[in-house]
Amino acid sequence: MARRFIVDKENINEFQDKYVITGPEVKHIQVLRFNVGDEVVVNSGIFKICQMTRDEVILEYIKDAPIVGVPNTQVTLYIAFLKSEKMDFVIQKAVEIGVKKIVPFFSSNVIVKLDSKDRKKRREKLQKIADEACKQCGRMDTVEVAEFLEFSQLKKDVLENEKVFFAYEASKDSLRREITQAKEAKLKKIGIVIGAEGGFTPSEAQELTSIENVSCVSLGTRILRAETAALNLISIVIYEMEE
Repeated sequence: MARRFIVDKENINEFQDKYVITGPEVKHIQVLRFNVGDEVVVNSGIFKICQMTRDEVILEYIKDAPIVGVPNTQVTLYIAFLKSEKMDFVIQKAVEIGVKKIVPFFSSNVIVKLDSKDRKKRREKLQKIADEACKQCGRMDTVEVAEFLEFSQLKKDVLENEKVFFAYEASKDSLRREITQAKEAKLKKIGIVIGAEGGFTPSEAQELTSIENVSCVSLGTRILRAETAALNLISIVIYEMEE
């Protein structure tokens, strides 16, 4: 398989029967010493390099790239915003394990405070981390880091999934039973909700558990860090649903 590059839509322009790409991946192609005539994978397609300049690469479409490294179950991770390095780590590893979408949100106990300008910059950085993780682990799809949500918006967004597993330390419900039921129902769109370092307030937990497709589950008797809980639950859900 040819080397893969992920290029934002705004950096791809179709011209006649060719595609012109600009932006940071142009430099990567040049640094890796690709030449005219070489094949590269851009997003989900295989292309031949027709022409290269300092600022752009002109490509000819060959065919769609084979889909590899993509789980059959689409898992969306809803994660309360963590401190910088922890958030970066979770995004990277969640993509490697197999989530399809990541939705950061702000709840009462989130420590991080971001204004609208900082949110835009932070989202761009997290998206870059997700893109790099896709390339590193050989996934042939992309993982979206969605717009950051407030908790009030989260309640509506989780309804887009067929089933949502809400990890909550006060729960006594069996994760195994809930996953078995999801497998038997052959569900394909699963959500996972993880709180911040301080967890959820009782009222927030009650609001989430009142949603019809949300199951409040326990991850055991030990208190886990948010990043540990997230990666633990993602791994279990994807492994079990793919069996």
